[in-house]
Amino acid sequence: MPGLLRNVPVSDDQRRANDRHNLWVVAAVLVLLFLYLYLFTYAADWFDWPRPRELARDWGVNIAHVFDGDGNVDSVLNITLTQRFDHNDDERLVLFLLLAGAFLSAYFLPLPAKQPALIVWTGLAVLILYGFRATAGLLWCQLWVYLILHPRWEKYGALILGCGLLGYFAVLAPLAGSDWAVAGFLLALSCLGAYLGYRFLFLPLLRRPAAAAMLRTAAVQSAILTVGLGALVEGWQGRSWSLPLGVLLFFWQWERLIMYHVDYKDGQVPQEIPLWRFLAVFWNPGVLPNWNWGVTIGQGYAYVHNNFLCEDKNKLVLDGVKILLIALLYLLFWNWVRHLLVDFFTGLGVPVYRAFTREMVRHFMRGEEIGTASVLATTFLDLTRWTMLWAGVVHFKVGIWRICGYRMDPYINKPWLATDLATFWSRFTFHYREFLVRAFYYPVFFRCFRKRPYLRVFVATMAAAAFGNLVWGHVTERLYYRGLEWEHVVYVLGTWPYFVLLGIGIALSQIYLLKFRRRRRPWTLDRWLWKDVLAAYCMLQFYALIHIFARPAAGSTTWDLTRLFLRGFGIQLTG
Repeated sequence: MPGLLRNVPVSDDQRRANDRHNLWVVAAVLVLLFLYLYLFTYAADWFDWPRPRELARDWGVNIAHVFDGDGNVDSVLNITLTQRFDHNDDERLVLFLLLAGAFLSAYFLPLPAKQPALIVWTGLAVLILYGFRATAGLLWCQLWVYLILHPRWEKYGALILGCGLLGYFAVLAPLAGSDWAVAGFLLALSCLGAYLGYRFLFLPLLRRPAAAAMLRTAAVQSAILTVGLGALVEGWQGRSWSLPLGVLLFFWQWERLIMYHVDYKDGQVPQEIPLWRFLAVFWNPGVLPNWNWGVTIGQGYAYVHNNFLCEDKNKLVLDGVKILLIALLYLLFWNWVRHLLVDFFTGLGVPVYRAFTREMVRHFMRGEEIGTASVLATTFLDLTRWTMLWAGVVHFKVGIWRICGYRMDPYINKPWLATDLATFWSRFTFHYREFLVRAFYYPVFFRCFRKRPYLRVFVATMAAAAFGNLVWGHVTERLYYRGLEWEHVVYVLGTWPYFVLLGIGIALSQIYLLKFRRRRRPWTLDRWLWKDVLAAYCMLQFYALIHIFARPAAGSTTWDLTRLFLRGFGIQLTG
């Protein structure tokens, strides 16, 4: 894959050679960010300009399902997990202005200051958008991980003091209220506890290889350990508890932390690494919009470090501009296209339930007769809807990484060109696929069934696409979204057929491609082109259909969903 084949070390001399200025490139970025500012915020009011909907009407353009009630473009591009501002337009205003500052710093500052500047801009954005306590909690968690993965045997006092201070503001400060005596006691307790814990517990353990490996794994897997324990306690005692926002922000970066740990174990991370270089992996402006979307973008240390200014800076930035323009098209028109398709199929007499598979499942559970055409069309349109919606956000995030100087591979890369499920999965969710491959596929592939290649591929694929995808990829996310309650674990585990069918489909695609080598390139303009069209449709339709199992409705069972799934193949079974 591109991200692996191009992920080679780059020297600082090469980076300096790639760091040439071009004011026209800078102007292109600023104009594009201003366009985003105009379309998605109240910036028009500053200049006494008409808002986007009014301007569109003045130009004779009247497109439904694009603008919201205040006359700006309605958008899924948001600052998620927080509501510190009255309107999401105001949050986006802050975001775009800070992105402009981050871009200018990354573009014009000397090479040693570029990545630290991006960290500062990201920290400032988190502080404004999420608040001081959340910022302290996020940095507190990451600082502890840094000290465990990269122990400071000497001169660790300042960092430990920082851990103590951050821990107080992130967790203990609300307990003190306005009582200064209690606040002082808790602050001293936090700092003393951090010092004693690191000096007399963690450092001795880190000097023992076996204990150090276990401690590092526990730190990296802290997200699943915490939410799993919380869900078990809730299921056992009926008492639920919530995570501080800063800790939740940290947990959403957990998959990238796992990839950092994979790089660490592979020897791709220097043992002695400055704190700013560790933070540069996670604190980048590209993570700010929709914090909990596309969380694997950026992967681990090696990917981020090796792809920074690895090409001509202006080429990277212009590529980012192109991706941001594509993102803009998705963000503007995805909902309009959805309604257009829904109206088209409805006009043909095929119910498609607003292009929501879950809504179709609800109607099915109410006893409504749903035909094969409706099942196929609804699931396919739902996949189309989600792809457009998702692509707008992840393209925007990738574009921000690019204009900040990183050669970041697209998260979604024309998945409709895939003619098999394995290729589709890579094109549809590249960075998440890399997480599953590196964290689950490779460990199984290099250890199991070495003399039986097909079984080896099958088992490794099921470990990644089924088991890892289900437990590490979706159980934890459900708990982050909905709270640490056992019923959410049960809910996600109940969607197991989707993950099993996905894993089987990807595995069989890989085995087929291994056994029968391609003799022609897909989408070659020859007499076999119709086979590519048919293969692409069948693959996309299968992937859309299996989402029936991932979209259960209240009261639905696996058997109910199986019956609806089989109707997509023209098979009708009674209850």
